[in-house]
Amino acid sequence: MIRETKRLIIRRFLDSDREDFEQLIIDKMNSEYAVYDHPFPTDKENLGKVFDYFRQSEEFFAIELKANRRLIGFLTLNYVDEGSRNLGYCLHTAYHRQGLGKEMVASIIRYAKEDLKLKKLVSGTAAGNIPSVKLLLGSGFKIIKEETSSFAKDEKGNPIASVGYLFELIL
Repeated sequence: MIRETKRLIIRRFLDSDREDFEQLIIDKMNSEYAVYDHPFPTDKENLGKVFDYFRQSEEFFAIELKANRRLIGFLTLNYVDEGSRNLGYCLHTAYHRQGLGKEMVASIIRYAKEDLKLKKLVSGTAAGNIPSVKLLLGSGFKIIKEETSSFAKDEKGNPIASVGYLFELIL
């Protein structure tokens, strides 16, 4: 276990998380915000490969809800440089609007500062992903840059552009 909060356990992925992980990614790719992020595969074979990568990596953390002992999300602290990591997160839509995102992000910020001794976290999200923007701002991040990017394509294969924000938190 990496961290524990009132309602969550932040830990490494376990083999037993596979089914919940598959459901989480399918939910993520069906959400209204999927267009703002890198696409994940949703077929069982490739989802299994993604899960195996997450399970073996030091950069990905499982979010377990204590109440039902199920995987409901994940956090990432991807390497930027010696003193910095890029924070990413995903929470199953069934658990949105309950303060769980704030709880998991606050805990991983403390982990980054106290345990990893990092100096800075960066993150990014689409301007149109208002809940994510509010989560980052409410967690102390500052917007440092606005840019246009594209992670998804329309049915004709054309890039879908969106305005996004880059955030920074000095620890």
